[in-house]
Amino acid sequence: MFDLWSALQSIRQYKYESKPGEKSVMGWAGEGQGSVSLRLEKDTLFFTETGQFVLAQNGHKVETDNEFIWQKLSDTRIRLLHSRFGRDKQVELFELIYHSESDSWESEQAHLCGDDIYSGKVIKGEQGIEFFWSITGPRKQENLHYRYSR
Repeated sequence: MFDLWSALQSIRQYKYESKPGEKSVMGWAGEGQGSVSLRLEKDTLFFTETGQFVLAQNGHKVETDNEFIWQKLSDTRIRLLHSRFGRDKQVELFELIYHSESDSWESEQAHLCGDDIYSGKVIKGEQGIEFFWSITGPRKQENLHYRYSR
């Protein structure tokens, strides 16, 4: 079994690619990378990302910081939250459920944010974990591929 909870606790850096689909009007194609700092409190892991995103179309660099909050609910269920508006106003994204047939973790239900639908899948990577995000909506068709490593 791919133990996502243990793998998350060893992460120290990330790289990601953003590839908009044909229906996207956002234009956020590019690549990012940075560091991850962790703080574990019981069954809650605060996952703070700090880095930089480079737009593919013009090379413009954007400084980024982001915090995800992972909560272990059981050995086969982990809740993912985003502290976009601060830790006291966390946004629950979805619960990831372990699937033994694919040895992966997938969102049980998609998260609805306005008109946009967020879903995710996590697999074991060569040096950590890979997280695939899908965001769809009237103006969005975004595909994000994060590679988290030690």
